[in-house]
Amino acid sequence: MRIISREEFPEENKTQEDKPKHENLTPWQLANMEYLKQKALEKGEPESLLNNSEQTAETIDTSEPADDKNEETDEKNSTAIENEMNENEEEPVKGPKNGSFLDRLPNIKHERNQRLVRRASVLIGLFSIPALLLLYYISPLGKLGGVSVKGNEKISTEIIKKELNFTVGDNLWSQYFDRKDNVENLKKQELQIEDAEVHIDGFNHFEVQVKEYPEVAYLESNGKYSPVISNGKIIPIEVEKSDGELPILENFTGSKRILKVLEGYKKLSEEVKQGISQIKYAPTSENKELLEIFMNDGNKVLISINDLASKMKYYPQIAKEMSDKEIKGVVDMEAGIYSYPYTENSATEDSTQVSTDQTETPIGND
Repeated sequence: MRIISREEFPEENKTQEDKPKHENLTPWQLANMEYLKQKALEKGEPESLLNNSEQTAETIDTSEPADDKNEETDEKNSTAIENEMNENEEEPVKGPKNGSFLDRLPNIKHERNQRLVRRASVLIGLFSIPALLLLYYISPLGKLGGVSVKGNEKISTEIIKKELNFTVGDNLWSQYFDRKDNVENLKKQELQIEDAEVHIDGFNHFEVQVKEYPEVAYLESNGKYSPVISNGKIIPIEVEKSDGELPILENFTGSKRILKVLEGYKKLSEEVKQGISQIKYAPTSENKELLEIFMNDGNKVLISINDLASKMKYYPQIAKEMSDKEIKGVVDMEAGIYSYPYTENSATEDSTQVSTDQTETPIGND
């Protein structure tokens, strides 16, 4: 029969030896040992340090006698432990920099949800914008609903709409981007249109702001009148002679010469303008710029286009002298400035008298 000694089972022996040692420890020493073990485990210290802590606690118990000193030491140690435990409670438990996984789990979920919301918002925005554009394109708001015209006085609204060629019911933006071509077509067709601007009014309406050339004179031809606008062009339409103060031009063909006459006419005083009835272009072999101006008082003025502004300012004084003498005649400003009655000259003046009589007739009607 074999006798088994304790040496063959050192672990069991050790356990039995440790048992009385633990039994000899005081409750606070046991608590201290548990605390040191827990702290060492959290720090990841090896088991050797755990054993050392146990030995330290055991040494404290066995090395000191049970007397007053031991009690004082126990009180000090317990106080130190309590202080240390209080400090540990105040200080956060050391661990990973971002805290434990369980502590960080709610934050991770929150951050993940925020990222998901941001991504979803971006995707929704990317898909919703084309969808909204498509809905707008096919909706009635994406089509032209109407056209209004403002600023026109001589040209009718219907003619302007027709020449602009906007189609109600067709796509709004394609017509809006082509508006400049439409305006150019309008200006070519209607000479009296100086400019036109197209704006969007409301959601799907066009507002056309028109600017017209003002009428500055009438061109007489065979008893019919056509308006002359401020750029010198003749509008090829027939109108009735108005009761306004615009001069009547006769025998003019080119816009350059008309502009030159109108430029000098603008510089005249209101008194002289009011006295002019008709301006006739009457060139001769010696003077290609000669004008015959028929006045409302029955006189006729011969003057060059270039001298219209500089010499016509003297007409009121000459007309007064002729009125005082009770004569009607010609005021010649072609070379100098002098006047003579219609009856003094030969057949030339007889023809002039005929022209004067013809002009006096409509004046009386006016």
